[in-house]
Amino acid sequence: MPPPRPPPELMADLVADILLRIPPDEPADLFRSALVCKPWRRIIFDPAFPRRYREFHRTPPLLGFFHDPVSDEDDYRSPFVALTTASPYYPLEADYGDRIVLDCRHGRVLFYSRRKLIVWDPITNEQYDLCHPDYPRDCYKNVAVLCAADGCDHLDCRGRPFLVVCVASDSEKEVLWWSVYSSETRTWSALTSLQLEQFLDVEYDRPNLLAGDALYFILEIGGESIIKYDLTERNLSVMDLPDVYEEPYDIVLTVENGELGFACLKDDILYLWSWQTGLDGVAGWVQQRAIELKMLLTDYGMATSFRLNGFVESKYTIFVSTDVGVFTIELKSELVKKVAEKGLDCPITPYMSFWTPDLAEARLSSP
Repeated sequence: MPPPRPPPELMADLVADILLRIPPDEPADLFRSALVCKPWRRIIFDPAFPRRYREFHRTPPLLGFFHDPVSDEDDYRSPFVALTTASPYYPLEADYGDRIVLDCRHGRVLFYSRRKLIVWDPITNEQYDLCHPDYPRDCYKNVAVLCAADGCDHLDCRGRPFLVVCVASDSEKEVLWWSVYSSETRTWSALTSLQLEQFLDVEYDRPNLLAGDALYFILEIGGESIIKYDLTERNLSVMDLPDVYEEPYDIVLTVENGELGFACLKDDILYLWSWQTGLDGVAGWVQQRAIELKMLLTDYGMATSFRLNGFVESKYTIFVSTDVGVFTIELKSELVKKVAEKGLDCPITPYMSFWTPDLAEARLSSP
């Protein structure tokens, strides 16, 4: 009896549709798939495939997070905690020197180092150095980085222009200053100021937020206000916050519809608010939910202290640090994941990016 015929090979288009469904949260899986056979390798390394892959999954995965130095061993470097398996393709294995992280967005990391700002792409290892804007005096500052390309879907912002927005406060003169750096002109805009009616300081160690066409920064006056920087109008305004909070355990975030929200802790309960416009046309804060964190984290031990450390934009996920570790909480499903064994009493800056072959040209050779 003749041996059975081998099963027919799958059509390349069908194989590509299957490979598209590999989850992006573990980037090494995509590269391992390319080692299965030469036809799969050709599909994955074809220039069209990574673009389809990003469009299929839409939201870049959370590869890890930076946090402020917490020990003398960290020196002046913000440690990075990986949430993916270490592999030869791991994008953050290079030594990035003595740098303090300020912000991460659209695949870029913004650092402060040796009296200058650095915008770095960990995947391609591209780096841009820029000086601080020339403020008239020492100020508290908060700085944000974001893609500036018109109509960009932010699935791959490499090679596209970016902005760095710096907001600072001068508490002695009760004034806010701001300036914007453009990678296209390689210059900072002229300093612009907003006179305040009371003492306010920009929270330099609190995560900022991009929601819609605006950036939001928390102000320190007992935690009662935030700054809104309108990216279209290029102006600042000050908004009040709900009066239920325990400073410094509050963050600005986006709610499920992508609009502005606010999260705060009181008596170990997480309160979620959203900025809504009522039927009378008046906008204000509306409480959405209250989550008992002790009940939510009961499977991980008896936590006795909680801190809100950060928010993952576009994923509706927060970081919560406790005395039994650091957790991510997906606010819609209340899904909990432990991401660090030790608690962190400092802000967390998440790093999100697709890690596909076309973005790895600087680190990998084509097959």
